[in-house]
Amino acid sequence: MLRTLRGCLLALALPPLAAACGPTSTTPSPGPPRAPADAGPEDADAVADAGVDEPSAPYAMLGGGPLRHNRAEVPGPRTSPRIAATFVTGARVFASPVVGPDGTIYIGSVDGTFNALRPDMSLRWSWVCGEPIFSTAAVSATGVVYVGCDDDTLLAFATDGSLRWIYEMTQDVDSSPVIADSGMIYVGGDGLHAVNPKGARRFKASFGRHVSAPPAVRPDGTVLVGSHDHRLWAVRPDGTTAWTFATGGPIQGPAAVLAGGDAVFGADDGFVYRLAPGGGLRWKLQTGGPVRGGVAVAADGRTVYVGSMAGKVSAIDADSGKVRWETAAGGPVRSTPVLDSEGMLYFGSQDRHLYGVRAADGEVVWREDLGAEIDSTPTVATGRRLIVGADDGAVLLLEERP
Repeated sequence: MLRTLRGCLLALALPPLAAACGPTSTTPSPGPPRAPADAGPEDADAVADAGVDEPSAPYAMLGGGPLRHNRAEVPGPRTSPRIAATFVTGARVFASPVVGPDGTIYIGSVDGTFNALRPDMSLRWSWVCGEPIFSTAAVSATGVVYVGCDDDTLLAFATDGSLRWIYEMTQDVDSSPVIADSGMIYVGGDGLHAVNPKGARRFKASFGRHVSAPPAVRPDGTVLVGSHDHRLWAVRPDGTTAWTFATGGPIQGPAAVLAGGDAVFGADDGFVYRLAPGGGLRWKLQTGGPVRGGVAVAADGRTVYVGSMAGKVSAIDADSGKVRWETAAGGPVRSTPVLDSEGMLYFGSQDRHLYGVRAADGEVVWREDLGAEIDSTPTVATGRRLIVGADDGAVLLLEERP
């Protein structure tokens, strides 16, 4: 009740969101089971017994899947797109949009709302968290939606917006959850948490510092996740540590898992790293600025694409770690580059522009001024469209001009 009241007060302070406490809102009730922050295995099993046991196969999430490849299966705009529709929140949109099995678009905002939008960007339903949402949602094949909130909770919703369960931690859940092929949900916060589809904890791995990075999952079930302790952690499915790798700064973006289990990721020390499956360093490359987003991986696995706060995107030979090309933006790039199915690369910049770049050689094909800084990672949607959030609170649907 306190969380609901706090969220409604926030909505009243932000007029565009006042409706979120009305009929379109889904509000907490005593019904959904909770896994408390200090729950042990027995407590978690009790919560699980109260939950609904359904499959939780992955469908949509940050990076496109557990490997976090940031590669779409459909083509995006080839020419400078136009803004076809806009949904306005009350604060910065840092999270990235994801599209569920029925076409619903899910996106959170720093104003504390989590919004489900129809394909035309009209509001289907909204949840008022009451604290900022930086987390990008993960959606299962059955339409269950998982998202973190800075009120220290991981939330699970049904497609209609009804709350299934609340999983509690002791720190902000600004990490973006991943659904593994096994159906387990992994998310960071006060460590790495493994949560089953019923909302029950399977394990918590503590690293001593906050975890805001989104986890990735290798095909063998090993979870790779960065931490503010300057390390990438490899955690087995039973919660034990396989290995760690130290960098020179916090890790805020997800690792991308290559064929064979290698990992490529960036850190605040400005380096991009490639590690072998056992955690050994294959190569590292200095970009000149913190790397806070993820990595796009070409379909053939030979090239990876990374943005840097130095204001550029680099195409890197995955085998040698050598730069193939670099394209400068007019401002820092926190947005993760995303590949479409036809070899276009899309990313946002804090210079307020969204870029369409030819992945083969880095040539800027188009750049569109969206009027606000763009830290959100674009989503490529069917119909040669892009969906992206902006720092002025807008969620934008862009489509190729006729």
